[in-house]
Amino acid sequence: MDAWDGEEVPARGIAGFWRRLGAFVIDVIVLGIVGMILGALLFDTFARMGIYARLIGFAIALAYFGVLNSRIGSGQTLGKRWLGVRVVDAQGQLLSLPRALLRYTVLSIPFFANGLPVDPGMAMGSVLGYLLALIVFGGMFVTVYLYVFNRRTRQSLHDLVVGSYVERFDSPARPVPFPTMWRGHLAVAGLLAVAALGVPIAANHLAQTESFADLMPLYRTLSSQPHVMTAQVARGWASMNGRTTRSLQSSLQLDAPLIGDAAMARRIAQRMAEADSQIAQENAVVVRLVFGYDMGIASGWKAHVYSYKPEELR
Repeated sequence: MDAWDGEEVPARGIAGFWRRLGAFVIDVIVLGIVGMILGALLFDTFARMGIYARLIGFAIALAYFGVLNSRIGSGQTLGKRWLGVRVVDAQGQLLSLPRALLRYTVLSIPFFANGLPVDPGMAMGSVLGYLLALIVFGGMFVTVYLYVFNRRTRQSLHDLVVGSYVERFDSPARPVPFPTMWRGHLAVAGLLAVAALGVPIAANHLAQTESFADLMPLYRTLSSQPHVMTAQVARGWASMNGRTTRSLQSSLQLDAPLIGDAAMARRIAQRMAEADSQIAQENAVVVRLVFGYDMGIASGWKAHVYSYKPEELR
């Protein structure tokens, strides 16, 4: 009979929360250093790739975690090796390479997929929107929940999918099987996945508001400009000494090192002023040109900000 997760249950050297977290932080730092070195050497190449640079980062991380967490690497990444833990299956055997690769894929897909440049109109209230919400938000919610609250086996979503455990490797092996997870966690995980489906519903409700609807045509206009890979547009305000300053702001990721092109920034600002029905209420039009990369494991950016008064753009 299953006991509540907080009760004492015989364990077979299950790695604790802080050991696993510490090992993961070390591994993230190692991968970050690798990504930063590659980014410094190939900055322009990765920057021109846009979102596809994440595929490079994913491939590097997949090779690192997949190979080292398998029997090839004795079930230990550098972080796990330094903190005395390793990945094994229910029988205490090291994982095969395909199994270890699948384990990391399940863990990483929600995080690498988060922030993909998807048109808001396509992502809200559509099948694609619900699928992304389930993968990104559902995957992250369930992974974090199990990692924190599944104290009996410390298995998170990626461990459950492949049947793996993370055990302490610096303590004597115990001749007892691994404990089983409290089944109530599966019910909570299911509720979290369902809750994630509420994200596109909330986003669709937001899209119906007047302020958001006014910005959508401008977003699409900016997204279609030459050299623009992704666009963000928002209204901002600042208050100082009792005076409030309103601004229409955009941030554009470019596929070329044109952040110093003042003429391009001015053309963008003019497009913004022409397309905004509320431009008369704004005190400034701000354009941020960005050139850089995001590999998931590391990122680097160069940016230049331009600000204009609406009357200067006529």
